Amino acid sequence: MGRYGYAVIDADGHGGEPVGWRRRIPDRFRSRMAAYVRDIKDHYARAAGAVPGGGMQVNERNPQEIVWDDDEFEVTPPAGMRPGMYDPAERLVDMDLEGIDVAVLFPPGSGEEFALHDREFSIALCRTLNDARAEYAAHDPARLKVVAKLPMIDPDAAAEELERCVDEHGFVGMVCAQHILDRNLDHPSFDVVWRTAERLGVAVCVHGGGQAPGQVPFVIERLDSILTVHAFTHPVGAMLALTSFTVGGVLHRFPNLRVGFLEAGTGWLPFWLERLDEHWEHVPELAPAIDRAPSTYFHSGNCVVSCEPGESMLPFVMSTISPDVICYASDYCHWDCAFPDTVRLLVERDDLDDAQKTSILSGNAARFYGIPVPAAVG
Repeated sequence: MGRYGYAVIDADGHGGEPVGWRRRIPDRFRSRMAAYVRDIKDHYARAAGAVPGGGMQVNERNPQEIVWDDDEFEVTPPAGMRPGMYDPAERLVDMDLEGIDVAVLFPPGSGEEFALHDREFSIALCRTLNDARAEYAAHDPARLKVVAKLPMIDPDAAAEELERCVDEHGFVGMVCAQHILDRNLDHPSFDVVWRTAERLGVAVCVHGGGQAPGQVPFVIERLDSILTVHAFTHPVGAMLALTSFTVGGVLHRFPNLRVGFLEAGTGWLPFWLERLDEHWEHVPELAPAIDRAPSTYFHSGNCVVSCEPGESMLPFVMSTISPDVICYASDYCHWDCAFPDTVRLLVERDDLDDAQKTSILSGNAARFYGIPVPAAVG
């Protein structure tokens, strides 16, 4: 059990890519990999007031420069990147420091789902990434869990890759951008992916992706700074995705599908469910894919959101929506996370009771990902 007296499952941590993983791409895709990495570099270099790359927090000790190899096949970890992002042994040290028993690891969000808008390359890229991350997690599979990045540009191939990752590597879910290029997630072409996830009993995790290179912009095309883009893209993208899964009928067609809307906070959820219900009550005929209020699909018991430790809305969301829908997330080790204090900050809150803390820190994530609540570890 974690150092603060609670079993803790991190429902959304980052990292798990061994150094040099991009070099593993099959030879025939090497030139496309180089072009893709150059696109990533150019895309984020253009971002006004760009934040540090994945694995770097903002403080005076951490350099904020990303150093690229000459052949542009990988990022050389900067001095400020936490080694746990790419070294599983170091990740376990950081998990113990933070008080985390089990971490669910999320891959980069650099548009791998539709890389270069090239179906073949996206399939190869996602497969290479998933295999590299499985190798990282194999260091301690009881504590390190993985979700798959899928080539959603080709839904049939995405479904096949999800099945492979679950069968071969034991992945506990998949991650998906808030929309895929010009298609919302309720587009019928994606049903093969949702059907596969439901059959396999693994989680579907909607997690950002609105800023990815090559993405079709949604809302953020009017914004010009990382402050505004980053503030908008996750919660507004989660609202779009939730609308697709509820009003768009995905959860009606696949009632046992487990869906999480992550890294968007929690405060938007009561407002958005209430607003969708209000509109459905007035014009239900404009939602032909469903036969009941949109919120009832979220309340099915299969949906969750993730929280940051200091969110003032947590008690309100738990009381108005459900105590069973919020999962703790460390966001390790992004520039704006509270490492190594995220568990401590939650545990020390005086506006949550013990049962609520237990649900947030482990119970809800265990149910969502289909993994056991951890016993004593370390």
